[in-house]
Amino acid sequence: MRRYLAAGLLLMSLPLAWGRFIEPRILLVHEETIILPALSDAAGDLKFALFSDMHIGIFSNAVSIERLVRRVNAENVDAIFIAGDFTYWLDPEKVPEAFAALNQADAPIFAVLGNHDVGFPGRIYGESLYGPLRDYGVKFVENRSFEIEIGEQNVIVAGTSDLWQRAYSFDFQAAFPADVPVIMLTHNPDMALQVPPEVRFDLMLAGHTHGGQIRLPIAGLTQSMIPTQYPFDTGLHQLDRPGGASAALVYVTPGTGMIGLPMRFRRPPRIDILTLTGSDNS
Repeated sequence: MRRYLAAGLLLMSLPLAWGRFIEPRILLVHEETIILPALSDAAGDLKFALFSDMHIGIFSNAVSIERLVRRVNAENVDAIFIAGDFTYWLDPEKVPEAFAALNQADAPIFAVLGNHDVGFPGRIYGESLYGPLRDYGVKFVENRSFEIEIGEQNVIVAGTSDLWQRAYSFDFQAAFPADVPVIMLTHNPDMALQVPPEVRFDLMLAGHTHGGQIRLPIAGLTQSMIPTQYPFDTGLHQLDRPGGASAALVYVTPGTGMIGLPMRFRRPPRIDILTLTGSDNS
C-alpha cells in the first residue's frame, strides 16, 4: 500500500517539477505570417520579432535577456518589438547589467513599458529603465509615433503607455500619412478597445496575458484567469472596433517570464517571429 501511495505522490509531483524547473527554461520560437493589405507587395515582406513580459527580477529561472537577444539575432529580423513588463521587483541598480545584452541586438528595438514597470503593481521604474535601455539603443514609443523605412517599405511604428497607468494619448495619430501601414505597440491587448475609431492602425502588438502561464487542462479555467476584458489569449485576433472603424488585427505574445509563481505549465516562454506580407500567396 505504501508503495502505491509513494508512486501516486511521485506521479502527482511530476507536473509541478516540470512547471517549476524545466518549462520556464524552454525557449520556443513561433513563426507566423500575417497578411496586411496596406503593405506594398513590391517592397517585399517584413520580418519582426516580438516578445514581452520578461519579468527580470526575483525569479532566477526567468529567461535572460542575453539568451533572448542571441536567439532573435539568429532569426535575421528587420525589427524587434518588446511589449513591456521588463521587470518584476528588480533592484533598480541592477537594471543596467540585467539588460545590457540589448546592446548586442542586430535589429532596431522598439518598446513600451508594462504595468509592472510602472507600479501596477510593483516599483515605478521610470528613468531607472528608460535611461539605461535608451543607452542600449532601445526606442520607446509610448504615446508617440515614428515613420521609418524598412527595406523598401515605409512603416509607422506607434505605441501607447500602459492601459492600467491611464496616461495614454493618441494625439500622435494626426501625423499619419494615409498610405503608410501603422504598427501599434502596447502592453495590454485590451488597449485595442480604447483606441478611438478615428485612429487608424493595421496591426497591434501586445503581451500581458502570459498565455495563462499555468494552463491546467480544465475547460475555461485558463481563460477566466487571464486579466483582460476581451477574450485575448495568444496569437492573432481580429477585433471588431466600434464607431464604424474597420476591424483590427491584434497579435498577442505569451511572453517569456513569470509572475505570482516561478512556474510555467503548458505555456513555455516564446519569441514570436512575424512575417508581414501584403497579399495572400497561398
